[in-house]
Amino acid sequence: MTTREESPTPAVDQITSWFAALDSQARRVLFAGPRAEIPSESVDEILTKGTKLAGPWFADLEDVEHFHLPDDVADYVDGVLIELQSWWIGLSNEQRLRWAEVESNVVPDDLQTSYPGLFAFVIGDEGAYADPQVVDFIAVAAA
Repeated sequence: MTTREESPTPAVDQITSWFAALDSQARRVLFAGPRAEIPSESVDEILTKGTKLAGPWFADLEDVEHFHLPDDVADYVDGVLIELQSWWIGLSNEQRLRWAEVESNVVPDDLQTSYPGLFAFVIGDEGAYADPQVVDFIAVAAA
């Protein structure tokens, strides 16, 4: 029998990979309420990628009909949300409006200096794009 002290602790990079791999709809649901009941249309996405990319974090889930994130996973999402909210609050109203218009387009050079430090730009052929997690947060925050 394994005691709690002997159980391996899941690595944070597993949960980071899981969250980054989620589709926009699932991420937006989680940004809107990480501790709320997850709508059924997002549960499969969350569990499938959770089991594949962050298995230990999703072990022993029982009630899929009334699904909530495990506490440790919700804590991670809360942490990401707090970082992004702190960044968002620090922006001027003009910058918020401009960020809301970026969506999945190239980030204008003058907005790049106000990018949240937690996330790297996605570099494409035409320039720098915001990480999809940032785009999803902005969609929820600007709504």
